[in-house]
Amino acid sequence: MREKLVRSRLIAFCTLLLLTLGGARSGAAAVSGGNVALVPVATGLDEPIGVTNAADGSGRLFIVEREGRIRIWQNGQLLATPFLNITTLVGCAPDCGERGLLGLAFHPSYETNGFFFVFHSQSDGDLRIARYTVSAGNPNLADTSTRQVLLTIEHSSQGNHNGGHLAFGPDGFLYISVGDGGGGGDPFENGQNINTLLGKILRIDVNGDDFSTDPNRNYAIPSGNPFVGVAGADEVWDYGLRNPWHFSFDRSTGDLYIGDVGQQFWEEINFEPANTGGVDYG
Repeated sequence: MREKLVRSRLIAFCTLLLLTLGGARSGAAAVSGGNVALVPVATGLDEPIGVTNAADGSGRLFIVEREGRIRIWQNGQLLATPFLNITTLVGCAPDCGERGLLGLAFHPSYETNGFFFVFHSQSDGDLRIARYTVSAGNPNLADTSTRQVLLTIEHSSQGNHNGGHLAFGPDGFLYISVGDGGGGGDPFENGQNINTLLGKILRIDVNGDDFSTDPNRNYAIPSGNPFVGVAGADEVWDYGLRNPWHFSFDRSTGDLYIGDVGQQFWEEINFEPANTGGVDYG
């Protein structure tokens, strides 16, 4: 019964997101039941897999499309020109499967520095976390010339289990969810390998650079990460995960909720008290 309950709640959440972002495309009307009302607000989207805001007071919503576009919903309408279009880098159209543009997070000081971060698979299947800056002349358009790759993660030949969520924690560090590399039963045993970044939640400091001689690593390691100074990759915050597709911080307490993919019968929602880290999720 537990697996059916967890699965049904995950399906309900996904249904809510999809109906809110794209339900009207198929002519869906507002549906209400109990204390929940679903109201389509945008049409014309292609595989919307995430939505967030820049916390800049503009009221805009930024919608991530898997093929490599970030769209803006503003003043009740979807703007025609994407905020960012990196479909050529993602290189997975027309069928991305579980690959694509998977994550978006705005810097806590976005209003002053204009930085935002994306997580995407590259055409070769490897994973990239990159930083961009908003255009100086148009707040609804990113400046693609400002791209800087922070981190590259080699992925297996399997196309699934990429993870992909990005979010800044209450501590100001960037948290990154990475899948285990795919394949049935984690055949590469990445989840339990603390020396690989696959099958993990990572935590990095985007305001520093501990690897000035390495052009492919443009970030710093928070001193409180659990494997700093001991065996294990310094970037790792949590491990033992399958495909942590999305996670969220409680705004009041800083507690972390992680939605993790299972296999066939089980899905997971993991609760982690604030500032814990180093947890093995099995």
